[in-house]
Amino acid sequence: MVLLLGIAAGLAYGLTAFAGAFLAVPLLVLFAGVSFHRALPIALFALGICAAIAAGDAVRARQCDVQSSAWLMAGSLPVALMLGTVAHSLPDMVLATLFLIASIVFGPLLLITVRAYANRIAPPPAALLHAPRRSFDDAAAVVHRSMADNLRVLFAGAGCGVLTALVAAPGSWIGWRMFERRSPGQPHMAVGTLALASSVIATLAAGWQFLFVSNVPGYTAGLYVLGTAAGMGIARRVHHLLPLGLTHRLLGILIVVAAFALWVVVMGGATASA
Repeated sequence: MVLLLGIAAGLAYGLTAFAGAFLAVPLLVLFAGVSFHRALPIALFALGICAAIAAGDAVRARQCDVQSSAWLMAGSLPVALMLGTVAHSLPDMVLATLFLIASIVFGPLLLITVRAYANRIAPPPAALLHAPRRSFDDAAAVVHRSMADNLRVLFAGAGCGVLTALVAAPGSWIGWRMFERRSPGQPHMAVGTLALASSVIATLAAGWQFLFVSNVPGYTAGLYVLGTAAGMGIARRVHHLLPLGLTHRLLGILIVVAAFALWVVVMGGATASA
């Protein structure tokens, strides 16, 4: 069961450029019996692995802006580590409420962007496997950007750090919109840059949060991480066979439904304990 949950989470991440990661925590809490605080670092580590797979594809195709990734990480990591400490001092019901709010905001974006950005919708991370390969000269060219532009990425990174720490999602929508503006007309570049940053942010944040969790279910965590890697691998092979709009709509609905179910279960457990 846990392996199948991981595959579902890996598919969700691989098939959407953002917000698919929101399914990770509800799957662990609702179906694997893992507490919210233990689910956060497990989900983050698994999604960090998925992002690293996508980042590897992006680097191989030279569809990655290392400088932009560094600025995003610089803004995100301090916030993610600080709030990761705070998150494990908050009650489950507070975290579940924050998760529900974030899901209501970001889940429907999958539906909205299908219509609003129909001509330039972000390719899913799985699509980086077949991304157009840039020439070495093009990839090595130095792009000089203003400090104001870099500070905007730094600020966007802070927003990504908040979501990373509190809901185990890398804040991909925020990062994608920023990188889309920095690399107009290069959607694979935007997603590849985001994947590189997300892989580092999610993995380090997971390691930090594991320090605050006792009795981590190692067997469950191992199977779940293995499943997400497998799910990401499946997504890389089948993404071109699936209608992107339908996939976004389906996952957008599932994210909101799963977050609401998570909130009801956590609140019900807190009430029963009281």
